[in-house]
Amino acid sequence: MAVRLPHFSPKQIADALQVSESSIKRWCDRGDIPTIRTLGGHRRITIEGLQQFLRDTDRVLVNPDVLGLPSLAPGRDDRIPGEQDPNQCEFRCALVAGDFEKCWKLLENRIETGVSRWQAAESLITDAMYGIGEAWGCNELDVYQERRACDLCIKLIVRLVEQIAAPSKGAPVAIGGAPEGDHYQLPTALVKLALREAGWKAINLGSNLPLDSFLQAAHDYKAELVWMSISAIQEPERFIAEENRLARLLGDHVSLFIGGQALSVSFRARLRYTVCCESLRQIVDFSTITRSSSPHERVVR
Repeated sequence: MAVRLPHFSPKQIADALQVSESSIKRWCDRGDIPTIRTLGGHRRITIEGLQQFLRDTDRVLVNPDVLGLPSLAPGRDDRIPGEQDPNQCEFRCALVAGDFEKCWKLLENRIETGVSRWQAAESLITDAMYGIGEAWGCNELDVYQERRACDLCIKLIVRLVEQIAAPSKGAPVAIGGAPEGDHYQLPTALVKLALREAGWKAINLGSNLPLDSFLQAAHDYKAELVWMSISAIQEPERFIAEENRLARLLGDHVSLFIGGQALSVSFRARLRYTVCCESLRQIVDFSTITRSSSPHERVVR
């Protein structure tokens, strides 16, 4: 069951800001405070509307306890670091504001320039999430904004995948996900998008998966390619042992692609794999080579 976020009355906001209720109502009516109306016509103010007002006016809550909230810092805004391309800047702002439709329109505009869907997603979504992560780490965004942005990005990627024609009946199968202890969903969702657009029947198993699940899924789906997106490693030595075991049991007839921000050069030197990819472009290029090669030509490092 979804939890409805609280809506506040003008009197509650007035008490929290230590101003008159009539001032709050006046600011609501002229649009200074984003306001919604109940079925009975009463003004109500959401947390997001309150945060926007605090940000725009450089105010702070004098008495946040009235609302059952911590002091909402006015310094938190939608200006997050990233590339200076106007479309990327606009996408970051729309994403942190929770504007799904605007984000989708910007993705569509990028695709209309002739780039692939995965390229549009990498350009806009990856750039935005790096910036949001940095802003969140510096306490310039609230945790809910980061979580909401992740959720919106997953939904955007799902819609992009839905636009791609179903893979042909004889399309090769690729399965993948993120290993146990790694809860990042976006990287592996982007890999699925890229492989689907490259003609694979790509199946994203999700995140936080035991490595034995990769092996079982590869067997069940008769996969020719297994990808592993590695953004976080909880127990390095255990992971190395289990990853090498996975590569060995997959055998030479299944390609194992790995990649992710947790893989340093020294760490991956201790792993077995077919190829380590540092971008979606490399995944697409190497997957194309994999499709054109015969099983005995594939080599696990």
